[in-house]
Amino acid sequence: MKLSSCRALKLEIQEKAYSLSSRSASARRYPLARGAGRQRRLSVREPTPIAAVGIAPGKGDEYKLAVRLYQGCERQQKALLKDLDRHMGEIDLVTGIRYQPRTTLTAGGSIGHYRITAGTLGGFVEDADGYYMLSNNHVFANSNQCFHGDPIVAPGPLDAGQATPKIVGLLDRYIPLSKTKVDGVDAALATFSEEVEFFEPWDYSGIGVIDKTPMSDRFAVSRVIKRGRTTGVTRGTVSAFELDGIQLNYGSESDPAIVTFNDQIELVGATRSKAFSAGGDSGSFIIDRDTLKVYALLYGGGPDSQGIDRTVAHFMPDVFRQLGVGLVQ
Repeated sequence: MKLSSCRALKLEIQEKAYSLSSRSASARRYPLARGAGRQRRLSVREPTPIAAVGIAPGKGDEYKLAVRLYQGCERQQKALLKDLDRHMGEIDLVTGIRYQPRTTLTAGGSIGHYRITAGTLGGFVEDADGYYMLSNNHVFANSNQCFHGDPIVAPGPLDAGQATPKIVGLLDRYIPLSKTKVDGVDAALATFSEEVEFFEPWDYSGIGVIDKTPMSDRFAVSRVIKRGRTTGVTRGTVSAFELDGIQLNYGSESDPAIVTFNDQIELVGATRSKAFSAGGDSGSFIIDRDTLKVYALLYGGGPDSQGIDRTVAHFMPDVFRQLGVGLVQ
């Protein structure tokens, strides 16, 4: 079919695709909003065609009519193509189409509970039930101020600006931050929402492809690297092992919530003037530079009297054990 003839036929079929839409509105449904384990949906009526219609390449300078019949509208196929028997060899028909925005999640980007500012998506883990995103409790679970199924958005609310952040996950489980326990971890998991088509479980931009086996010996690491929402890819060194009595305030100055952690790891930047992390990098996976094995989960830090910023992190096998997960295999 010549291009001019194909365009004319396209206009004819396009008009019919719109006119038939009212009969299929109940079959086509679109996500409107997602909340705590629930989904509200909207039935869309005019002006919504039952098919996308365009032009497909043919042989040489010939073309075909491209018809993409939407999922749920298959019953209207016969009516849409009525009286086109002579053109059937010139129609590229595809049925059951469901076009969606596609979101690929990668580690090291901005993310967070819908009521926080922003944190970092550390990486991806799994158990027998499926795949999860992993970050801190204070990133995914709003420092215990949450409900199961709360929305996890990307980018984090602080980074969304005037745009509406996408709901990329739902809070699944977390280790509660305790004022009395000293053997806990600041960690949480989220499942994926329907917005997410793909995720990259091992590829860390600017770092490389991580090893699927985490580091098993906390003393075997000296040089580290991480990718975080605020400072991007930074390099550092381990400055202390098995630090007990690490205290962080997860509340405010007027209403403090002091949580103590034992057996922690401390890290500093590769140079005195360059911090290894900053606010917003919480949740980052810290990786051994020599083996590219996952080493620790970043959750806090601060400067000393000499102005050297010191990052604190949980040994990753401790995090995995408490959450009951492992790296995606």
